[in-house]
Amino acid sequence: MKTRLTGFFLASFLLFFATVSHAKTEIKMAILAPENSTWFTVMKQLDDELRQKTAGRVELKIYAGGVLGDERDVIRKMRIGQIHAAGFTGLGLGIINPEVRVLELPMLVSNYKEADALAAALQPRLEKGFLDKGFVLLGWAETGFVNIFSNKPISSRKDMDGKKMWAWEGDPLVEMMYKVFKIVPIPLPLTDVLTSLQTNLIDAVYAPPLAAIALQWFTQTKYITDLKLADSTGGILITKKALEMLSASDSQILKDVVRKYSKILVEKTREDNEKSYKTLLSAGLSEVKVSQKDLEMIKSTSKTVWNDLAGRLYPKALLDEAISAVEKARSSGN
Repeated sequence: MKTRLTGFFLASFLLFFATVSHAKTEIKMAILAPENSTWFTVMKQLDDELRQKTAGRVELKIYAGGVLGDERDVIRKMRIGQIHAAGFTGLGLGIINPEVRVLELPMLVSNYKEADALAAALQPRLEKGFLDKGFVLLGWAETGFVNIFSNKPISSRKDMDGKKMWAWEGDPLVEMMYKVFKIVPIPLPLTDVLTSLQTNLIDAVYAPPLAAIALQWFTQTKYITDLKLADSTGGILITKKALEMLSASDSQILKDVVRKYSKILVEKTREDNEKSYKTLLSAGLSEVKVSQKDLEMIKSTSKTVWNDLAGRLYPKALLDEAISAVEKARSSGN
């Protein structure tokens, strides 16, 4: 009898252990990008590899297309544990850690070499800033260089004066930029932009070419300005609390896999943005060129934005470090 009881308890223990050791952890992840986007495709590939490398113990449940709300809504839900992770633009990252916005200053970088040099110089410090706020930056990404899409040609600072342009609701960087450039801001959540273009509430929007296609904004505009206004950053965050749900080994697998696919995402986004720009011209948008004189004036005005935000979003010392990193990359040749 005793032997049978011992065997029963041993079998029960082994069954319990097997169940616990194979317990599945579902990481709920939100992204603004729609299901037909590059972001979503890469996140699905990431999920497939994560499941394979953890033998099914860890998987993502991806909520795409902003179904869980704008980035402020997502951050609030992450803080109360309704969502575990999310892919963010610079706006969302900046809500948690405002210093990140130094990466997105207008006319600070003009090509990928400068953008990469800036990222390499500042990202380690910025990652610590997220940790201090209860978040782990699993991987950096980007949405790409931003262009202006409009219904009237915009080729100079003067052309921006008085234009009714979409401003992402609650974005302090864009708010300051519009103030300096004398653009009329129309604050809207991302989900209202297309309708506002259709009803002429706004004259213009800013976006990387890939995003303009994914969100269908290009269908309501006539011109694209050949000006890389800013490099829009992004990243994948998870709460520290959610990461602690995983074993040490699965946590490391998650970090490694996300880091791998973040790099793939950056490469793919850059490639797709280049293709998307050409696609937009083929679709009938007219390209607006910016003269060298007007370009220099826009750069000069942009520096006012940088300095006015110092002490508000980031310390002046961090701005100086950013400028130094870009200038060093520029002086080494492009």
